[in-house]
Amino acid sequence: MKKGNSIVGGLIILILGVCLLWWNEGNNVKNLQSVSEGLKNYTDISASKIDNKYDGKLVATHGKLKVEGNISDDEFAVSSNSAALYRKVEMFQWTEDCDSDDNCTYKKEWDDTLIDSSNFEKQGYTNPESMPYESEKFLSESAMIGAFTLPSKLVDRLSTKKKLKDLKAESASSHGMTLTENNFYTNVKENTPQVGDIRISFYENNAKDVSVLAEQSDDTFKIYKTKKGKDLFRIFEDNYDGADMLDLISKQNNFTKWLFRILGILAIMLGISSLFTPLTVIADKVPILGNIVNGATGLVSFILGLSISLIVIAIAWFRFRPLLSIILAIVVAGLVIGLNVYSKNKSVEKDSNIKIKK
Repeated sequence: MKKGNSIVGGLIILILGVCLLWWNEGNNVKNLQSVSEGLKNYTDISASKIDNKYDGKLVATHGKLKVEGNISDDEFAVSSNSAALYRKVEMFQWTEDCDSDDNCTYKKEWDDTLIDSSNFEKQGYTNPESMPYESEKFLSESAMIGAFTLPSKLVDRLSTKKKLKDLKAESASSHGMTLTENNFYTNVKENTPQVGDIRISFYENNAKDVSVLAEQSDDTFKIYKTKKGKDLFRIFEDNYDGADMLDLISKQNNFTKWLFRILGILAIMLGISSLFTPLTVIADKVPILGNIVNGATGLVSFILGLSISLIVIAIAWFRFRPLLSIILAIVVAGLVIGLNVYSKNKSVEKDSNIKIKK
């Protein structure tokens, strides 16, 4: 960030942090209420047969993942007997890493996203403007759990972590590439890739058992919408009943809540810190004074940032959790009053003991 834009940038980051905290608290309440609704409404069913009385209802089931035939990446003649196959395309590219003072370092790395070098601070580090191939995920249309056919939207959520090792050199050579260590490479010689070189690898899903939480729709599943507008439409790679899956969803929601809460607080602190940049720049001209000012502004940014964050969260709680907020306020008020009364009683008791001794 340019120093001349530090105040504007700081204000933007500060506002974004406040908005993130506000949204996160409201979203967390919706997640909690949706999980609670799921716990009240779901039914554990057997995947081995279809019972139409559960059509349109939230169901939970688990069983063996079955796939008939292979799925293929026809462009590279690679196939797999699994529910999902992923082609990962990477390019050897320049990457830029700049600190707050615009001191930048550059290095070459494999990356599966195209890095735009036109915005680099320094010239001479140029990446290609496009990739000759794209990463792509291929899904089986015959993936099943018991008597149920899995919809593509659920199959798409299955992981693809197992790397294929039975690739053929002919598949690589047909594209002018070489097969090395289960990867297809372009132009890589003696393990010294150049900017613009391509590396392609393939991964498949290897789950044996899966569990589904969704709305039953004939012999398949669709999204179950909660009253708060959240989707209950999940697949897990193991055997779980409905309560277990909802517990996992709750834990994931809790992790996301704290992740965004921390990010929001850090954004507010960073925004406040950026507002002090002009002051620290001036102070840095005097070495000792610069260290003192930097330390002071860091402490002030932390205290102000945390205070603003807690105020935003508190107001959000009153907006999204009024009953809980009132209960907490009463509890806190009761504790304060109780401590005050206890302190006064101790003071009176101390004075009485002093008079008795006299």
